[in-house]
Amino acid sequence: MLKKLLPLFLIIMIGCGGGGGGGGDDSGGGTGPTNDPPVAIFTASPTTGNAPLTVTFVSTSTNTSAHQWDFDNDGSLDASGATVAYTYSNAGTYSVSLTATGPGGTDTNTKTDFITVLATAPTVSFSTADETTGIVPHRVNFVNESTLYNSSLWDFGDGNTSTEENPTHTYENSGSFDVSLSVTGDGGETSETISSYIVVEDLQTPAFKLNPKYIETTTGSTISFDVEVVGVTGLAAAQATLRYDNSLLTLGDITAGDFLKGNTDPLLVITSNPGVGRVIIYTSSLSSDQPSSDGDGVIATVNFTVDGSTDTSVSWGDDAAGAAGGGNYMLDANGAEMTFNGKDNVYIYVE
Repeated sequence: MLKKLLPLFLIIMIGCGGGGGGGGDDSGGGTGPTNDPPVAIFTASPTTGNAPLTVTFVSTSTNTSAHQWDFDNDGSLDASGATVAYTYSNAGTYSVSLTATGPGGTDTNTKTDFITVLATAPTVSFSTADETTGIVPHRVNFVNESTLYNSSLWDFGDGNTSTEENPTHTYENSGSFDVSLSVTGDGGETSETISSYIVVEDLQTPAFKLNPKYIETTTGSTISFDVEVVGVTGLAAAQATLRYDNSLLTLGDITAGDFLKGNTDPLLVITSNPGVGRVIIYTSSLSSDQPSSDGDGVIATVNFTVDGSTDTSVSWGDDAAGAAGGGNYMLDANGAEMTFNGKDNVYIYVE
């Protein structure tokens, strides 16, 4: 009986072994999907230049579906994409990182000190908020219009300098002055000189003058200045017409000066028209011991109240001498008109 079953048992075992071999072929046969890891690769152009420097970055990474950029290697995402542009505003050396992501994972490529941004040299330029010509003393507010600078050095051409950004300078002597400005920044130093930029002349006499010429004050304050005659000969009487902005200044008292004073105070006649911002000052000597005066002197002192917060000035009326009281003129001792050659305003700066 055993002899009869043995062949059958061997057949079954052989059959089972063949099935196992077929299963091994099924599991190992053919080619499945591959997930190769990405490789982060990139280039940039330019890699060196002056600020502001715009650099174009190009990712040539492989096995990658996403590109993330860190342009200063500070750990923060700055941009995404295969090709991106970035502008470096400040000078320095920058490391750049690209993280490439794909089905097979991520890869980061960091290039140390890859971008070099150089400081740009400053540009230098200046102007003035005031006239470049004037009469001694002449005050000028200079305006620095330079760029990319940290410090300034002005040379006003009269032996004076300043390191202020926008200085104010008063020229006390006549002449033609070269003005220079040097500015220094991270990118170096740049200078500019304008020849004969400021021209200052002496007051031509005989003349009228308001003194002081420049007044710094505050809103609500009272200011005072003298109406002076300069370089006159044989003066017996004088008249001056002043103009002012009646929205910024209110006329106060006017008192006679002592230039025409002898044993009697001089005559003083004031004709005021606040509606148009005009006042006419007339004065003459009434003293027998002083029929005329020579040289320089004060003919009147004028007071104003400052109402506004804007800089302003007091100037002269029409130059037509004797024109219905609207002009500025001086009279000699014989009552004849004396020609004057110059006049100067007063400038009021309100803080």
